[in-house]
Amino acid sequence: MASVLYYEPLVMMGPGAIAQVCGRFGLTVCPVSRDQVGQTVGFLAGYQGFEARPGKEEAPKDRVLVFCEVDRETLDQVLEALKAAGAPASLKAILTGTNAGWPFVRLARELSAEHRAMGGA
Repeated sequence: MASVLYYEPLVMMGPGAIAQVCGRFGLTVCPVSRDQVGQTVGFLAGYQGFEARPGKEEAPKDRVLVFCEVDRETLDQVLEALKAAGAPASLKAILTGTNAGWPFVRLARELSAEHRAMGGA
């Protein structure tokens, strides 16, 4: 099922505009809590073969969206719609066979490092 993992570093904020836009495209938004960032991306996406992991990780500081089973055309439309709706800026990734086995926090760190390397704040 097409879905979006959504991590929000600010406890007071919810998926709001992001959930509304994603819902228009038939995507389910799955919030990722601070307590879950040590779990693998595959586990959080509900994929078989990925088990819960013990332990806690330091929570990422950036908002993160991970698109799961979203085709390219829909992804492009969703990204345009998020921008048009004024949704808060987020680091974005697509679930892959490689990153499915990574802890969510590792993916967030990789995205943050790439963003900084490309001149992002």
